[in-house]
Amino acid sequence: MPDIDKDGAINLDDVKYLLKHDKNTATPLKGSGDFRSDECIELLEQADIVVTNPPFSLFREYLDQLMKYKKKFLILGDQNNITKKDIFKFIKENRVWLGYDNGGTKWFQVPDDYDITTESRKKIVNGVKYFSMGRILWFTNLETTKRHENMVLYKKYVPVEFPKYDNYNAINIDKVSEIPMNYSGVMGVPITFIDKYNPEQFELLGIMNTGEKNIGIRYKGTPHGRPLVNGVEKYLRILIRTIKLKK
Repeated sequence: MPDIDKDGAINLDDVKYLLKHDKNTATPLKGSGDFRSDECIELLEQADIVVTNPPFSLFREYLDQLMKYKKKFLILGDQNNITKKDIFKFIKENRVWLGYDNGGTKWFQVPDDYDITTESRKKIVNGVKYFSMGRILWFTNLETTKRHENMVLYKKYVPVEFPKYDNYNAINIDKVSEIPMNYSGVMGVPITFIDKYNPEQFELLGIMNTGEKNIGIRYKGTPHGRPLVNGVEKYLRILIRTIKLKK
């Protein structure tokens, strides 16, 4: 891609140039543009790699379509998609993972008349309006070096610091950075763990969510099927085990 403004980085001006020149010229679709239409599926079948921002309300359906047609992809989605049974299934099977640059805020250019009520989620740069959509991550099946890097573990397991769940034989971890280095049993970690997940370091067992029967474990008498510690409900946890310590 050409660096039109010669600033040493690729920006929206460079993307606009690419889309308006030579064979990359954008042409209008004949239909509605719905990704499920015959016209869009025909274009999908011709694609080598799909890079897009799909409709968030249809994210699961869109991902299913990409998997059905066996496409390589890099798509934006809400972090909470990790907790959906159909999506977590792909992550657990090592068919989908998270891409790079998931730690920072992502800004999207929007029309000048786009209404943004929260000041912290908008900015104007050189007269251009931008909107931050919050917990947005890259979902992909393109190979990365990141997912083969071991997480550095520094804490040692101390029972009083890592209580077990009332309704499942696993210890609770409130921060991914505090995963103990010497615990061989099952651990429940926050969903942010997936951004650092290395399938060669950890075994992904399941998810303590709303009781998805084919993925997690149903907890009888537990509100929302989520984990309890001393009677207090925690936000859902992902169940993992360290591979090298596995017994």
